[in-house]
Amino acid sequence: MKQLFWTAYSNAERHLVITSIKDIVNQFGDMVDYKFFSDISINMTIEIEEYKIDAMFQALSKIVTIDGFEPIDSHAKTERTIYMNVTFTKATGNLKIEVPEVPG
Repeated sequence: MKQLFWTAYSNAERHLVITSIKDIVNQFGDMVDYKFFSDISINMTIEIEEYKIDAMFQALSKIVTIDGFEPIDSHAKTERTIYMNVTFTKATGNLKIEVPEVPG
């Protein structure tokens, strides 16, 4: 399986961007893993058939800026893995998750 590495950036609200990316990826392939790095970035592992990569890129480029993409222009059904890192430019690096107090 050939691998691609994409670097993306977004100025929009993090939760909306992540939801939009997830919806787009699900139209073209599968998100098989993801890891958050505070509220600064998210790394995603996407599996997709090669002939769908250009269309997914076009859809994603409407919500994030992706560096270094070169069109594949392929009709092959070969499975590809894309490792995409999305950095949120409005991040603080200080993500806090509130946990409610539970009596007991």
